[in-house]
Amino acid sequence: MSVPQATSARASGRERLAAGIADRERALETFFEHEQGRLANACHELARAFARGGTLVAFGTGAAATDAAHVAVEFMHPVIVGKRALPALALTNDATGAARGSRLAGAGDIALAIAHGPPDPAVERFLEGARGRGAVTLVFGAAGSMPAADHGFAVASEDPQIVQEVHETAYHVLWELVHVFFEQPGLLDEACITCGDVAVEATVVAVRGATAIVERDGAREEVAVELVEDVREGDLLLCHAGVALERLAAGVGETQGDDPSGFLYPFMSSSAPSDLDAVLADVSASSVRKARDAIELRGEIDLDAVRGCAAAVRERLQRGGRLIAFGNGGSSTDAQDLAADALARGWPALALNDDVATLTAVGNDVGFQNVFSRQLIPLARPADVAVAITTSGSSANALAGLEEAHRRTLLTIGIAGYDGGRLAELDWLDHLFVVGSDYIPRLQEAHATIYHLILEAIGDAP
Repeated sequence: MSVPQATSARASGRERLAAGIADRERALETFFEHEQGRLANACHELARAFARGGTLVAFGTGAAATDAAHVAVEFMHPVIVGKRALPALALTNDATGAARGSRLAGAGDIALAIAHGPPDPAVERFLEGARGRGAVTLVFGAAGSMPAADHGFAVASEDPQIVQEVHETAYHVLWELVHVFFEQPGLLDEACITCGDVAVEATVVAVRGATAIVERDGAREEVAVELVEDVREGDLLLCHAGVALERLAAGVGETQGDDPSGFLYPFMSSSAPSDLDAVLADVSASSVRKARDAIELRGEIDLDAVRGCAAAVRERLQRGGRLIAFGNGGSSTDAQDLAADALARGWPALALNDDVATLTAVGNDVGFQNVFSRQLIPLARPADVAVAITTSGSSANALAGLEEAHRRTLLTIGIAGYDGGRLAELDWLDHLFVVGSDYIPRLQEAHATIYHLILEAIGDAP
């Protein structure tokens, strides 16, 4: 290739990456501008479910399975000191697959599904089953392929990696803002309009499988409806002690006034205290600010460094090498997502976090700091590529993994936050990407963009 041709190729490659950043900005901004209010209401309903003792059960297939795991770890292990741990699990963490058909998401729980692309029958079955058992259902999907759920959020993009990145910001925001409602006195208080000595009449405002939300004198409560057949919105029911006993009059449809989407938010009513409206407005505006912060961080990615790294990785892969990724917590799910996306492009890849038996054996027997390096000793080949993802840049096991990879002549790549941590001190590290932020959710979202752009620059396997 001549010098002018090479210069032109470099320019066009960088322009494609820049266009990818612009596409992400548009998708993220559009999503949060359109969905901020509905996200705020979903956060409130999830907070109420957690306050009643519910568990969040997350599910996805393919690369979306890594997002389900990410959701679970965010709620179970809060990155912000002082925030409460909320019960959550990912069905996809069960290697046998048996949990996928289980009844773990039941009445009072939260079923959250994620799908990056076309309709996913497994996701539809998961949501349908959970909804039938009375769980609150929520789905993050792509436009044109949304399954039925109480709260559905679609990303307007046909690029599954862009969809995934918007989803990651969305479920991070969901986790962040659910906590707001725990910090506001009175916003999670329960009404019990059927707890008196006699049965009372109440109107159905929403139906969710085996339960319904009923309203009486401006107060609302969830009741079981197994004793009444084919309950519909608008029905007048006789209820006592949280159970619908009989239908007194059939309804005529929606009861939420002129708002056609009001049935999605059964706990919001005109009689709700004014401070709830103020908190919802603050939560809504906060979600937009968080999206803008994510956009700003993505704009700081060094696209020339991305292209240089991609060229080096592609050369290794073309020589028969494999991409080996690893990290901890949310970064472990990013490592899994990176491997899944590389496999989807036809390149050999694996995440060292996948083998739970080996991970726990090494951690128990020789120390958690060795869980990645110990796996690389027998697995690594000279042409392979090692990618460590660590928000702090200083995770001992990630550093040990890169050191072992370097000893074995692997191409080494670090993706970090803050100021790069100890990774920034490694003069032998082949490629380092640092997202200059100290807020873990936002920098993790930028990490996803970095490795997605690297894969886009590498392209598909021949």
